[in-house]
Amino acid sequence: MIPEKELPENYDQLLDAYKQLKADYDQLCLMFDNMGQGYEEALDLYDKAMESSRMKADFIQQISHEIRTPLNILSGFTQILTSGMELDDAMKQEVSQGIAENTQRITGLVDKMLELAQTSSDADIERNDDVLAIMIAAQAVDQSGITSASHLDFDLQIAPEVETVMLRTNQQQAVHALALLLDNAMKFTHPAEAAGGSAAVTEKARVVLSVSFSSDATDHPVAFVVEDTGKGIPSEEAEHIFEEFVQLDEYYDGTGIGLTVARSVARHLGGDIMLDTSYTCGARFVYTLPI
Repeated sequence: MIPEKELPENYDQLLDAYKQLKADYDQLCLMFDNMGQGYEEALDLYDKAMESSRMKADFIQQISHEIRTPLNILSGFTQILTSGMELDDAMKQEVSQGIAENTQRITGLVDKMLELAQTSSDADIERNDDVLAIMIAAQAVDQSGITSASHLDFDLQIAPEVETVMLRTNQQQAVHALALLLDNAMKFTHPAEAAGGSAAVTEKARVVLSVSFSSDATDHPVAFVVEDTGKGIPSEEAEHIFEEFVQLDEYYDGTGIGLTVARSVARHLGGDIMLDTSYTCGARFVYTLPI
């Protein structure tokens, strides 16, 4: 240590200047660290923005296809009707059915877009209906038309303990969310839709809807489990598939918003929809609703 008598006269000033320089240096280091963190966050936001832009571009392309296809069919039928051709009863029935189906397809697409806009809001859905859990399941089965799907076998399984369970919910929306899951199961267990329809059919696919109490929560909500033997979903995509406009396979028709709407509805009803990644024989979705 320097003896006090040998200290320069301006020692205190030099010490203060050193302390100030040290504080300024520490502040610069902190600012640099914050800049680095901000740069990483900016990169992350940029990547998310680019991914969102890509998904929206894919969505617009898919929507264009979804609209153009039925419009072309309707245009063809219109030309037949206005051509003055004599149509037999079979042709009249085919034209009438084609017009009805493709008009419904366009209407359904518009409805899905409206649903997406509505369910993206933060407002809760009113839950004023007291309805049996098994009624929700039965109506969703009817709404989806899954029992008429010729390419698969469907089974509805009701656990005895939920046969008389009532839910306080919004019946229409609860049914619709479950019907969307059944629609998804029908689409992704249909071999003719994949890879241009080249897949060989050796046996029917299977879809099971089971209704029971969930064992994964303390309040034991009712669980509607939709399980299929389709192509399945990679575990790393378990959350990605619920994002807007996401389609994991370009060979399947659709808009990529069905699962988004279904989960959003479930959460607005106080429940949730999750992909069970432990299931490896296809896909299994667990849709829970509070009592």
